[in-house]
Amino acid sequence: MSKALGALVLVAGIAGLGYWGAQSHAVSMQARIATAAQQAVTGTVHPMAVRVSGRDITLTGLADTRTELDRVIAGLDAIRGRRVVNAGDVEVLPDIAPYETALAKGADGSLAATGYAPSAVARAGLAAAVPGAEALPLGHGAPEGWGAALAAGGAALGPLDAGSFALTGGTLTLSGTAATPAEDAAARGALGDLAGFDAVIAIDVTDPGQIGFTLSYEAETGYKLAGIVPQAFGMEGIASALGRDAIAGEVATTFADLPGLAGRLDGMGRFAALLESYTLTATNDGVAIAGAALPGLDADIVFGQIAEAFGTIEGLTISAGAMPPEGAERMNAATGLRQVAHGGTWITIPGFEPTRARCTEAAMARVAAQPIRFMTGSAALDPYSLATVNDVAGIVMLCTRDPGMRVVIGGHTDAEGDDTANYSLSVARARAVRDALIARGVAPERMTAMGYGETEPIADNDTEEGRARNRRTTFDWPG
Repeated sequence: MSKALGALVLVAGIAGLGYWGAQSHAVSMQARIATAAQQAVTGTVHPMAVRVSGRDITLTGLADTRTELDRVIAGLDAIRGRRVVNAGDVEVLPDIAPYETALAKGADGSLAATGYAPSAVARAGLAAAVPGAEALPLGHGAPEGWGAALAAGGAALGPLDAGSFALTGGTLTLSGTAATPAEDAAARGALGDLAGFDAVIAIDVTDPGQIGFTLSYEAETGYKLAGIVPQAFGMEGIASALGRDAIAGEVATTFADLPGLAGRLDGMGRFAALLESYTLTATNDGVAIAGAALPGLDADIVFGQIAEAFGTIEGLTISAGAMPPEGAERMNAATGLRQVAHGGTWITIPGFEPTRARCTEAAMARVAAQPIRFMTGSAALDPYSLATVNDVAGIVMLCTRDPGMRVVIGGHTDAEGDDTANYSLSVARARAVRDALIARGVAPERMTAMGYGETEPIADNDTEEGRARNRRTTFDWPG
């Protein structure tokens, strides 16, 4: 009995050892197969998962190409001890040719992506900068440098108001709208020279920075402006620089600047009273002025006055103005005053009610602003004074139309030289002014020329400045 029991125990032990050995061997084999299977999927473009059950291998995930999948399956098939390799759930990415990924920037600054991404990792990187890019489908065939190209494309769209960037095979295409050449250059610079790609760039520049406008002036009709002006001025700024509340015309603006423009406009606003017309043409290269002097004014002298105020101006030309018909009337747009044509020139008639005090004040204010000068040592009028004489003629014409209104024109000298000679010179100069006013239509019987020599100084004759002030012409309407 004991022998039989011992034999049974021995058999059971041997069977248990066999079962344990079989189980232990199976576990060890499964682990070995799993390790080998994991090595077979190492280095794939996309994550692939392997699951080992017993000696069966199941493969899932994405394969970049059929070739890659076949390589992995072949590696799994070669594992010693494996039984079945199941790869039916593996998705092979479609082969895209030509491969395209595109970015678009809207007017509101938002970015959108279309096309394909080469991997989930690359797609996530793009989505960090372009919301919505995580929805791009994956596809095989992306050119080398896909990520760098898309990053450069996004940077190139940054300076543009709106635009699109496309990576199509080995070609980069950038198009859109830039506000100025600076943004255009920034976009091109961001795209740079990416190795291995051809670039096609088409950017429209809204404001190319080109100044080009014409300011025209006619004494009778005023100013008109057309073209592209610096935005620092605009229409209102041009008018303000000319000393006007408003001017006619329509303009566009540019970011570009034109140094010295404000001074040119200010000067032409001031000198308009000497001109019958002019055209100021401005470009990025500078300003050119072509004008015609008021009839009766010497064109060379007007040119000299403008050139002296501006300095050297290339392209400044002043011609003689056409003579108006005798007796014609108009409103001068520069001064807003009525003018009457007489003796081949325009005489400005001031717009105030004449009284003795008001007439004296107006005439003396005009000669204070720009004195009547004479050639040195003589009674010949300096041609630079003709504009002043024309304006004074209008004042005197208005202020002598009533029978009781008479003007005394006084000539004054400094104290240099002989007293008698100074007196004679002062009389001759007063008469020269009277003759000039007669030539401009003032009734001679309403004017008296008086010489005072050096007897009525208004400043110190010991200084040149004082002597210059004492050499003067006065106008007085005595009561």
